[in-house]
Amino acid sequence: MITRDRRWMDDLYLDRVLGGAVKEFRRGLYRLERLHRYQQGKHDILSRERPEGLPNARLPHGFARYIAQVSAGHLLAGPVRYTDGEHAPGVKALRALYEQAEAGQADVELAMQQAVYGRGVSLNYLDGQGTMKVAALDPRSAFVVYDDTVERQPLMGVLLSQERDAQGRPAGGSATVYLPRRSLRWRLNAGGDPTGAPTALPHAFGRVPMAEYLNNEAGRGDFEDVLPLIDAYDRLSSDRLNDRAQFADAMLVLTGVMGLGTADDPEDHQAAMRRLRQNRTLTLPDGDARAEWLVKNPLEKDIDVLRRALAQDIHKFSMTPDFSDERFAGNASGIAIRYKLFCLEQKTRLKERWFVAGLRERARITAGWMRKQGLPPIDPERLRIHLARETYQDDNGKETHGTSTADPPGKPGAAGDPGLAR
Repeated sequence: MITRDRRWMDDLYLDRVLGGAVKEFRRGLYRLERLHRYQQGKHDILSRERPEGLPNARLPHGFARYIAQVSAGHLLAGPVRYTDGEHAPGVKALRALYEQAEAGQADVELAMQQAVYGRGVSLNYLDGQGTMKVAALDPRSAFVVYDDTVERQPLMGVLLSQERDAQGRPAGGSATVYLPRRSLRWRLNAGGDPTGAPTALPHAFGRVPMAEYLNNEAGRGDFEDVLPLIDAYDRLSSDRLNDRAQFADAMLVLTGVMGLGTADDPEDHQAAMRRLRQNRTLTLPDGDARAEWLVKNPLEKDIDVLRRALAQDIHKFSMTPDFSDERFAGNASGIAIRYKLFCLEQKTRLKERWFVAGLRERARITAGWMRKQGLPPIDPERLRIHLARETYQDDNGKETHGTSTADPPGKPGAAGDPGLAR
C-alpha cells in the first residue's frame, strides 16, 4: 500500500508526489509480473538450461492457476447482491446501475485479480454516451495512493499507460491521476517522472473513482507463498523425465582386453560401434571380459513419495483442497465434505472481508454520482453486501453453506469487524 501525507496533495507538489509514487510502484512490478507468469503457466522451469547433449525436459504444472481459480470461484460463486431495507428505492437504482455498468463481469475479474496479484483494482467512469461503467484494471498498471492516517483514505488513483506508435513500437508512457473531482494526465519520461503540463478533465463522482480489493492485510496472492514448492515440483518431475530419457542413452562398459576395431584398422572403434548397433551381438574374448550398461537406477518409489509430499504441501499451505484426491469420493457425506473444505472456507472468509471493503468503496463512488443524477439516495455505510457461496448438504439434507452476508461497519460480522461475515 502506497501512502502519502495529505498536505503534499497541493497542485504545487502533485507532480512530485506522482513521480515518487510511480517509482515506488515500479519497484514491486517484478513481483507482479512473476505472479502473472505463473498464473499463465510460464514457470521458471521453462528457462532452465542443461549442457548440450543432455535431455532437458521442462514441465510446468498448473498449481498456480488451479489455486487462483478455486479460490476466486469459492469467493464469488454468483453475482453480488445489495440490500438495505431503509433505502430500498436507492438500492434498487444501484442494482440497475450496476447491471447497466456490467459490474458483474468486473467482479469476476476482480476476484481473480485478488487471488493472483493480492489485489484487484476497479475504475468507475463514464462512456461516450454518459453512461456509468465499471472496469477491472490491470493491477500491473494501476494503483491507489492513500493518506498516512489510520483511516487510509484514498488520495488519488493512478493508471499507467504504455503508448505505442503506428507500428506497435513503444513510444513513451503516460499517467492518468484520478483526484476527488478531476483527473490529470501527464506524460512520463523513462525514469517515471512527469514532464510538461498535465491535461485536466473533470469527473462527476465526488471522490477518487478508483477502488482496490485487497486479498489480505499484506496484499499477497493466494499461491505466492507456495511458489518455491511449485518450482520444486516442476524440477522433480522434469528431472524424473530426464532420467528416463538418459536411461535409453546408457553407456556400454567393456571390462577386460578386447578389440572392437575392424580387421583392417583395429583402432577404428566408431565402425565397431556402428556394427554393434546393427548386429546387436558382441563376442567376448575370454571369461574375464565383461560387457554391461552403466545406468542410473532411479528410486521410483522414493521419488513418487517426494512428489506426493510436495503436492500435499502445496495444497496444505495454500489452503486449497485437491479435489482429485480419493477423500472427495462421490459417496462422502455433506459433513465430511464441509470438514475437508474447512481451511478453504476460513481463508475465503478473510478474503471476503477485504473484497467487501472494496465493494463498499465502489458503492461510495457510485453514490456520489447518483446524487448528482437526482437518483434515489443510498447510504453506502449501511449497505448490506451479499457474496454467493456454493451450498452443500449434510446427511439430513440441510444446507451447510449458503449466501455469505457482510453487514455494514459497526454491526457484528461487518467487513473490517472482528466478528467476520456470517
